[in-house]
Amino acid sequence: MENQSVLDSRLIEKFEVHRDFTRVFLDAFILINVEQKVLKFNSAFCQIIELRAIDVRRIGTLKEMLLTTMQGTSQSAIDQLLESPNPTRIDEVAAINVTNRKEVTLIISSYPYYEDDGKMLGVCLLMRDVTAETNLQTKYKDKSLQSITDALTGLFTRRYFEDQISKEIERCKVNNIKPRLAIIMFDLDKFKNVNDTYGHQAGDFVLTETAKILKENSRRSDILGRYGGEELLVVIFDANERAAAVTAEKFRSAIQDHEYIFQGTKIPVTTSVGVTLINSVDDTKEAAVKRADECLYHAKENGRNVVILDFGAGKLKAQDFIAQTPDILPPEK
Repeated sequence: MENQSVLDSRLIEKFEVHRDFTRVFLDAFILINVEQKVLKFNSAFCQIIELRAIDVRRIGTLKEMLLTTMQGTSQSAIDQLLESPNPTRIDEVAAINVTNRKEVTLIISSYPYYEDDGKMLGVCLLMRDVTAETNLQTKYKDKSLQSITDALTGLFTRRYFEDQISKEIERCKVNNIKPRLAIIMFDLDKFKNVNDTYGHQAGDFVLTETAKILKENSRRSDILGRYGGEELLVVIFDANERAAAVTAEKFRSAIQDHEYIFQGTKIPVTTSVGVTLINSVDDTKEAAVKRADECLYHAKENGRNVVILDFGAGKLKAQDFIAQTPDILPPEK
């Protein structure tokens, strides 16, 4: 068996064929053997690793300079590239500079070199530091999300879910199909008493806990929003009357049964709920929200902790409607 130094010499020889091409690289490049020993590199690599050339040679192996463990696996990005028989690129590699523990984000491409018998000698890695770009994209993505979500509950803002309702109505109109949207509006019962009795921090806790309950009992396609104050709203797509009634009753029951414990104190919480459907392209978000709000007011006036529906034939309790209609299950999560 040939020793590693002979194999490394052949790897360098094959690499030198493209040496003139590598001189114009703006990206960092590094030539390593299958054991990650560093054989060639440029100044751009030294900048990424924040080491002098003499220190790179002294340390000797890439894995002692850069950690590139892939998410969800113990295998590093470099190991993965060394195992790939073809040129490969991995975007957004989260790497750690071993020298100073600094985190960097890299795009790494590999170009393997082989013996004539097909045995891999090593790879040339091209590295581009995209840390600044990635951080900037994350910053703007976070800002974009912040602009459409409520800071306290993490639910969507009123403007966002109203826009989504309008877009769905318009989509149905363009495609000549009937919309099937359920609007479910919640108002936490006697919420002012919670703030007055337990404090505003307790009130914030109740709102965030209720938001969690809605998330846990909704589908991915549903839109959950904070309408204002203690009023929350859920928009359900592809819903029929019974599905809307059953889902709203499920939400109400989950909130009633949940133990709201704030700083060791149990806070009793219930909610009144108003429900309506948008099943015509001539309907509007304003009219639908108004109907749901009127149902909500009716629930408050009739004992609270109840779901009131308006599907065009007058207001009635969800439990009564469910008992009178065929047992058709709501859409699956």
